[in-house]
Amino acid sequence: MYLAQERQRDGTHKFFIRHSYQDGEGAWLTKDVFDLGHDPEQFIIYVGLHGFYFAPEIEEAVTGNGIDYKDEELENILWPFIDPDIRRTIENFGGRRARNKPRRRRKSDAELSEMQKAIHAFDKRRIAFLRFVQTNLERIVGSPLPIYNCLLNKSRDEIEQMIHFMELDLRSFEMKGYLYAIFDLPSRFYPRRSRFIPDQQDPDLLDQYFLEELCRLNQDPFYLDKGIRPNAFHGLHPYLQKYLSLYFDIYFRDAPRQNSRQASWASPRNAARDQKYYDIMGLSLEEFSAMSEEEFKSHYRRKALELHPDHGGSNEAFIALKEAYQILMYRKRW
Repeated sequence: MYLAQERQRDGTHKFFIRHSYQDGEGAWLTKDVFDLGHDPEQFIIYVGLHGFYFAPEIEEAVTGNGIDYKDEELENILWPFIDPDIRRTIENFGGRRARNKPRRRRKSDAELSEMQKAIHAFDKRRIAFLRFVQTNLERIVGSPLPIYNCLLNKSRDEIEQMIHFMELDLRSFEMKGYLYAIFDLPSRFYPRRSRFIPDQQDPDLLDQYFLEELCRLNQDPFYLDKGIRPNAFHGLHPYLQKYLSLYFDIYFRDAPRQNSRQASWASPRNAARDQKYYDIMGLSLEEFSAMSEEEFKSHYRRKALELHPDHGGSNEAFIALKEAYQILMYRKRW
């Protein structure tokens, strides 16, 4: 079981207890076990100065779903919402850290490689940066390390929720390097010695490479089909939307450019670079520039119907259309 957080349409957040499980074919899926609402502390009942227990309805929901669990699992899930003074007291007396855990034999590199062969490189880069906080991850990601075992036997949603809460511990000045490293942008500037320093790179190329990597990941079944939640989503998936916002709205928005961002995407160099996307959409630069967002969306829907495999189109052309739409819509929103 694990803690999940979801943003609501009104801007608030709700919390859930979820459970990862395998279906009959061995795929990892996830299901909601209990809705903790906006304030999970309401389900923590305090007794005396330092005692507490969890509301019975949580245990009833867990057992009702046929989940075999230990009390420590619920404590780990709800730990952030327990009174801070009680948490400090428990930690000072050993608390959760004092539980005896059996020592396990350290696995060899060959054993780790076999265990971790199905872990996605994007997940490895995120865990590696969160562990070592450095943009040069080439050797780290390419090596079998015990730090990646936390990604094993989890649904896609559980992995995303786990990493989300880990990302909250990053300091603001670390986030720029994080975004730069996890999308493997240093490799796009190889063999420059400065490739591990985001501020040393061309801002327009950074934007281009970031969008290309984001779109590639959004179409990667190895990443998205691993028990994804929800099972079907059109456009950029919510798991990736936050990175788009963090990149353009916060950490790379003030990157120095010769022109404004609006002028940047319309410059002759960028227009030539994006010509293939205009061709795929069947538009000229002038037609695209004159369209509103809604008009562009409508144009995309018409093209999607024409090229959809169910209507006689090819899968490759349909995927190319989706990529062109995503990138050009980002351009328009700038």
